[in-house]
Amino acid sequence: MDVASAPSDAEVVARVLGGDREAFGLVIRRYEPGLLRYAARMLGSRDAAADAVAEGLVRAYRHLASCRDPARLRTWLYRIVANRCKSHLARRATADVSLDEAPPVADPRDTEAAVERAEQLVLVERALRTLSPEKQEAFVLKHVEGMSYEEMAAATGERIPTLKMRVHRAREALLQALEEYR
Repeated sequence: MDVASAPSDAEVVARVLGGDREAFGLVIRRYEPGLLRYAARMLGSRDAAADAVAEGLVRAYRHLASCRDPARLRTWLYRIVANRCKSHLARRATADVSLDEAPPVADPRDTEAAVERAEQLVLVERALRTLSPEKQEAFVLKHVEGMSYEEMAAATGERIPTLKMRVHRAREALLQALEEYR
């Protein structure tokens, strides 16, 4: 199905609420990859991200009727997953580090540039985890997920000026953290 013939979010929501349970699969296919990227950045672990997204999607399905503006389904889903991520962060002890969260080992066959990019990505990921959850969330929504400040406000429930300040402070903190790693 091409994008032009794909049903809108509002149409998909109406179908699900009308009893077409299979239609929620469209929501999952449409938004799960971005939600997983977002959650992985927030939690620093693919496994924890998959759990948070799965919990969020189940919650979204159960409470779909409470989505006040189905045309803005994307931001509603990000808000749910953001809350799941915050719950995971609150439960997780900071001393617990799994092998999944360890930096990847570089493949010796990789070119030098690819190894350098991988090392830089590890440094950015590590620096990102030093931020407060609020700054981390704002930075990831803006610079990883590419949301506008209006979308971010809808997803987080925060005011736009607050989000702009968090993104700005997150950038500054990331730059400072990256300088310290060098």
